[in-house]
Amino acid sequence: MIGILVNKTSLGVVAGLASAAFLGYCVYFDSKRRNHPEFKKNLYERRRRNRKSDENEGVPVLTDQRSIERYFMQEIHKGELLITEGNFERGVDHLVNAIVVCNKPGKLLSVLQSTLPVEVFSLLVYKLNNYNINAQRPPSMTDNLITGLVADDGSVE
Repeated sequence: MIGILVNKTSLGVVAGLASAAFLGYCVYFDSKRRNHPEFKKNLYERRRRNRKSDENEGVPVLTDQRSIERYFMQEIHKGELLITEGNFERGVDHLVNAIVVCNKPGKLLSVLQSTLPVEVFSLLVYKLNNYNINAQRPPSMTDNLITGLVADDGSVE
């Protein structure tokens, strides 16, 4: 009986000492890490990169496949969420954004046709056609004047 108590007691003491040693190890190396001369510089750079990536969250980098996939999934999710809430206009706008960056828009359109209500799908096709017409149309002189890129004499400002 005494042997069992000694074993439990010694086991508890050993576990306590191991925990204290581990905690001391963590505190020691954390203080070494924080006192390192490059720590604050690296922390500042990491935060700046994260802030920069948060600013560009809405726009995919067209050379980065992961960025395009993330944007695609984000737009599909937002579109579906808005459509289920009853906001068809904004939901369809997000779905159009997803279709624009999609690798296989035909397959996506066939899936959306089978899942969306008819009036929502027709609105999607209408907006997609308007997008395609605007994308294929060459910029006119009036568009350039409105944006302020071309002056009346044709010179670039």
